Amino acid sequence: MKEKRILWLVCLGVLTACVPQPRYLNQPLTDAEREQPVPARFETHDRNDDITVILTFSGGGTRAAAFSYGVMRGLRDIDVDINSRHSTSLLSLVDVISSVSGGSFTAAYYGLFGEQLFTDFEADFLKLKVQSYLTRQLFINPINWFRFMSGQYNRSELTAQYYQRAIFGGKTFADMRMDAPVVMINATDIATGAGFSFTEEHFRWLCSDLSEFPVGKAVAASSAVPVLFSPVLVRNHPGCQPYEFQLSRVHEDVRFKHQALKLRQFRKKHKYPYLHLVDGGVADNLGVRALLNQIYEQDNDFWQALKAYRLTNTKKVLFVVVNAAAVLDEGISQSTDTPSLSQTINAVTTIQSQNYNADTLDLLELSVAQWTDQVREGRCAEFFKAGCDDFEFYVTELNFSHIGEPHASELAAIETALQLPETEVDRLIRAGEQLVRESEVIAQFVNQVSEQP
Repeated sequence: MKEKRILWLVCLGVLTACVPQPRYLNQPLTDAEREQPVPARFETHDRNDDITVILTFSGGGTRAAAFSYGVMRGLRDIDVDINSRHSTSLLSLVDVISSVSGGSFTAAYYGLFGEQLFTDFEADFLKLKVQSYLTRQLFINPINWFRFMSGQYNRSELTAQYYQRAIFGGKTFADMRMDAPVVMINATDIATGAGFSFTEEHFRWLCSDLSEFPVGKAVAASSAVPVLFSPVLVRNHPGCQPYEFQLSRVHEDVRFKHQALKLRQFRKKHKYPYLHLVDGGVADNLGVRALLNQIYEQDNDFWQALKAYRLTNTKKVLFVVVNAAAVLDEGISQSTDTPSLSQTINAVTTIQSQNYNADTLDLLELSVAQWTDQVREGRCAEFFKAGCDDFEFYVTELNFSHIGEPHASELAAIETALQLPETEVDRLIRAGEQLVRESEVIAQFVNQVSEQP
């Protein structure tokens, strides 16, 4: 059945490949907004405290959404005594969530609805028959076939409208909670190869207003698996300059900075008038590169990045990578039969993401010592005072391999799909909670935060 579903979707892709794009596009900035030197949230929401917690959610369909949700439940259940003065949950200290594909459902829902995530998200998405509904609409509903052929819809437009209505309650980015973390929903532009985040900073390159953009459409772009779904169209408007801190000089001395600088190509409005966005996992299946690129845009200087993002008081940074990566099907090697279409596609994408994920995590871990020195030296040089060199990084990856066998392999082998059996969803949630409880790095961070003066 799975192979037939993929073949039907490929056939539909051929039939609708030449369909004109829908007319709704992202809106340009107003004249007043074009004059703003920094994102609006810098002026309205102050998170410049001693503690910065960063989460990244990987791709992997509902498997990734359920696993990241379990991690958030685990963080909610950990109490932190801030400087021994007041107690709060570790989840409440999260400043940034960067997500791709399946992980974007969890991140966006929390950004909009906060604690409602823990009462409604399972029914609203994790255990909703999303894939069955979309299949019916794509294949069985003849009205939508006419809409496809007439140019009223493409596959991703129909999907985005469903997400917007059924999961995200018609909300736009203007509806993100004022006390929410910065939620970075990540996609990939297939013309430039640039990772693209639905944030004020990236929309500034497009001279466009993020606040009016539907959250469901952003999540549809972030999870638009190539071939199965159409790219999501975004307009690159003319008429304004990037924010001041986006124009910092970068020494292009190493190759990994080049990816961060691809966004600057969007200043060439005549060359790139539109973006065609697909699954964020194409550029980065962990959601980590989007954050690394922000640091590279500040010439790989973490102190400069903290200053650019108004986080100069930070003393402790916890970086949690939530990785719901799939594993290769070893059963392929047990037969002389040619692997099926779905087996081949899954194997190729898994190999690519595994290799790139490993390089990304190595780059993150190797950068920590350098970034720590930059903050200590930079802050003491500019704000010399007692404790100016008080700065520490804590980095951990939560993945299925830490669960132990045979459960790790069973979890990693769960299908990458938009719909899973409820028993599998429950197992993934419990795994996320367990890994948070058992993480030595998270426990160390909590202890240090509670003890610091």
